[in-house]
Amino acid sequence: MTWLLQLYPARWRERYGEEFRTVLARQRVSVGLVFDVLAGAIDAHLHPQIPHSSSNQFRGEDTMTLEMLKRCATGGPKLSPSERRIAFRLSILSALMIAVLYIVLTKIYREAPAVYAVYWTSIFFPNFIYQQTVYLKKRLWLTQTIVLGAGLSAMYLFMLAVCVVGGK
Repeated sequence: MTWLLQLYPARWRERYGEEFRTVLARQRVSVGLVFDVLAGAIDAHLHPQIPHSSSNQFRGEDTMTLEMLKRCATGGPKLSPSERRIAFRLSILSALMIAVLYIVLTKIYREAPAVYAVYWTSIFFPNFIYQQTVYLKKRLWLTQTIVLGAGLSAMYLFMLAVCVVGGK
């Protein structure tokens, strides 16, 4: 698995290579892990965050793992109370909208797989809306709309496929 480390930029490997090699050595090899490492390498090339410096001196606490743990311990991005309220309201509003949609579709189409797919999608819908609202808060509204629309469409199509296959 350590061969995947070569996919990362040289400066990234100089800074995090040894630590990442240790983390990789402790992981069980899986397709998901390979995809995660590949995605990380692509991200490291597209969004380099290591300053151009010839210094190899690092602060004692400034390690990749510690930074990751600090971010996870705080629950993700920092949100102001007003941002939390907005995300919460969007979640509640989306839950109400999909509930109304489900009721209307049930009255019209009865027990069609497409209606059941709406039901199963509604379980994950509010949480998806909340999470994307939180993580995309610094993006343009158009970007947020596209990401939310694509994600929810993919979720619905997956649930539709499950309902169609399950109905046979």
